[in-house]
Parts: sequence; C-alpha cells; structure tokens
Amino acid sequence: MARPESVMTWIVVAIFVAAGAIFYIMGGEELALRDSNGGEASNVSVAGSTTVLPLAEACAREFNLGQKNVVVNVEGGGTDAGLRRLAAGTADIAMASRRVDAVEMEALGGNLAEHPIARDAVSIVVSPSIRESGIDDLSHDQLRAIYSGEITSWKELGGPDREIIAVSRSPGSGTGEIFSERVATPGVSVYRESSFEVEEFVAGSDRAIGYLGLNLAQDEDDATIAYEGVMPSAKTVKDGSYPLSRTLYMYTEAEPDGDERAFLELVTGERGQAIAEELGFVPLSA
Repeated sequence: MARPESVMTWIVVAIFVAAGAIFYIMGGEELALRDSNGGEASNVSVAGSTTVLPLAEACAREFNLGQKNVVVNVEGGGTDAGLRRLAAGTADIAMASRRVDAVEMEALGGNLAEHPIARDAVSIVVSPSIRESGIDDLSHDQLRAIYSGEITSWKELGGPDREIIAVSRSPGSGTGEIFSERVATPGVSVYRESSFEVEEFVAGSDRAIGYLGLNLAQDEDDATIAYEGVMPSAKTVKDGSYPLSRTLYMYTEAEPDGDERAFLELVTGERGQAIAEELGFVPLSA
C-alpha cells in the first residue's frame, strides 16, 4: 500500500504537468500569432549597379537592424539590369552609377523618380609594375588611344616593352557607359562584370589598365594614376577638378511609397551619408 506522502507527491506532480501542458498550448498559440505577425514585414528589393552595391548593402543592414516592419534586400547585376528590373516591376529600387537620360527614361516608361545618393569618380588603375615604371598620369588622348587600340604597348608611353591589356566593364555597366561617353568606346577583348573583378584582374597582371569607382581605387593595393594631371580623390571630386567625377543614383517607379521612402531617407540622410564617406564615396553635402 502506497504511503500517503507518496500519493500526495504524485498528485502535486500531476498538477504541475497538467498546468505546464495548458501553458504550453496557450503559449504556443500566442507564439504562433507573434511569429505570424512578425512574418508580415514588407520587403523592398534593391538591384543594379555594382559600384553602388557596397553602399546599398551597408545602408540596408543599418535599416533592417533599426526596425522590424520592413526588410530591404540588395543585389547587384549592373545599372542596366537594375533599371530593367525596376521597369518590369521585379525590383522596387534600381541602383545606377550614371544618370538616366531623357531618351532612356521614356523607353523605361517615362515615370521614374530620380534620387541622387552620393558622389564618386571613375578612377584609372594600372598594374603595380606599370606605375612603378613611371606611368603615373595619362591624358585624355592617351587613354582614348589605349582603349581604341591605337596604342598597344606601354613602351609607346615611356614604360616597359609589354603589350597593354585594357580591361573594360561588360555591357550594361553604368561605369562603362560613362567611360565610353567621356573617354572612348572600348575596342578591347577583356571584359569584367564588376569593378571588383576589374580591380582583381589589373592588380594580378603586370601589364593591365582598367577603371573603377573611387571607393575601390583607394585600396592601398591598387595602382591608381592621375588622369589629365589630376588624381581622383574626395577633394578633387568635391571641387570638380577631376574630369571623371559623377553622381550615383537610386531610381523608383514614380514617387516612392512609404517603405521605399523610409529606406531612401536613411541613405540620403546623415547616417547614410556618413556610411558613404566611410566606404570611400563622397557625401552629397560635399
């Protein structure tokens, strides 16, 4: 026969187990509701320029950590790809490393809203051994001749007797389009999808030249050179003396909605512009 204290112990245990089960069921229902509510956060998709990509990603991380109602997702693909996705409705914001002109605006539906987000420069970089040989400045005519195939050896420019490998951005790049408009339409055989790939190729070669954004050109491993006697820097972008300075943009379909506007306000606001400067871009206020 069980002792009274044993019976009492089992009764207490049974009560706690039952109470725990009831709490688990009720708590589980409440948790499910909380998860459901938490899962209702809206999404803002951002796509386009690989030059703008680091800034957009850094701002998205800041934005996503600051609230739980909206999640911003960012991916590259190039300026043209981002604008096409915006026009097709598969992206909410397009990143562009150049301005959309009136003809293209019309082709994209004629209703894009433009949002300047930072200043930048198309910087000219050469392989380290080329700069070490004394090639530290190129004129417009020299750079145009290199990319049009008129100058094919560094020896013609006072450098080593090596064939020049001119690297360009692939079609669809905003940076590439600016280079084509202001310098020369490339007639080269080496193309790269992003500025990061251009940087990697040029740095790993002993005879290459390429172009990329200011934020990457400031890397100590890059052999950045002057163009028309002016080095690309925040200062020369600010004062307008660097010939290949430019503005970076984000575009929305018509005026941005509430979620898009909130993200754009972070990018163009004090915090976003501080991030831009930290990453090597030039703030709009400059």
